[in-house]
Amino acid sequence: MKFDMRKTLLAVATLATPTLVQAADYLSIGSCPVTCTAYTWSAGIADIINKNVEGVQATAEETKGYVANIALMQDGELEASMATSLSAYEAYTATGNYAGTEPGKIMSWMSIAPVAMHVIALDGGPVNSLSDLKGKRVGMGQPGGVSMLDADLMMARIAGEDFEPFRVRLGDMVDMLSDGNIDAALWNGSFPLAPVIKLNAQRDLKLIPVEDDFLDALRADYPPYFRLTIPGGTYEDVTTDTPTFGLANGLIISADVPEEQVYQMTKAVLENLDILAGVHPAFGKMSTDTILNGFGSPLHPGALRYYREIGVPGIEEFVARTGG
Repeated sequence: MKFDMRKTLLAVATLATPTLVQAADYLSIGSCPVTCTAYTWSAGIADIINKNVEGVQATAEETKGYVANIALMQDGELEASMATSLSAYEAYTATGNYAGTEPGKIMSWMSIAPVAMHVIALDGGPVNSLSDLKGKRVGMGQPGGVSMLDADLMMARIAGEDFEPFRVRLGDMVDMLSDGNIDAALWNGSFPLAPVIKLNAQRDLKLIPVEDDFLDALRADYPPYFRLTIPGGTYEDVTTDTPTFGLANGLIISADVPEEQVYQMTKAVLENLDILAGVHPAFGKMSTDTILNGFGSPLHPGALRYYREIGVPGIEEFVARTGG
């Protein structure tokens, strides 16, 4: 209904002031429910675009989350959205969860923050390595969430069907782990995770490392995954670094958005990261060194033009690797 209402208001405004409305192009940025971080990111970026790019009216749209965002973009209901880099890759190539859809419609734009796979278990419990997950009770994340999709990929390689999945949100998973109702929990998210901090205040926990051979085999099929480390001290009980893998949380954009618009919007965001850092600290960690992190699908031509102009490190290697 939100999208239909916007179109209705636009139609009414067009009758009253056609010159004014035709001068503005709408850009809807899909996010997630208003209480989540991605909505805050989308709202901050929309504000920067509106203040710095003439002729564009950007709006952060509340959605059901990243999986829904891809479908809305494919249906033309959103021009841009937050997504993980794996979702962006599968949507562009029409593979995996998006097999059978039209390829090439959704392009990479900018990486905002990494998410790290947490394999969470209790100290003294039965899980001490990835192989120990076979035959165990494992928290996987809730249906419709991208974290559950990552967990599915992991467990298919580790255990096939030889495990008992519990498909619930992170808060419920850590409660179940604390009560002994599951043996481990998998969650791909930005660290530190507040529910895990809460768990650590109640129980002695550990993070299970992801070894090179497992990650290499995973990346052979899913290039957007990259090596990531959860630093020691992120959680009180885990004093040493934990090698794992991650994806990028970032922005994707429709190939139909004009190149010049995307160029100007990209420029506006990158030149105002100091202001955006006041909206959310993740923007304070963004730079030309991180802007491509995790993406495996081609950049929108407007973003590519700006990144080449400012000399983003590795941009030509990225173009060669992604084919565009």
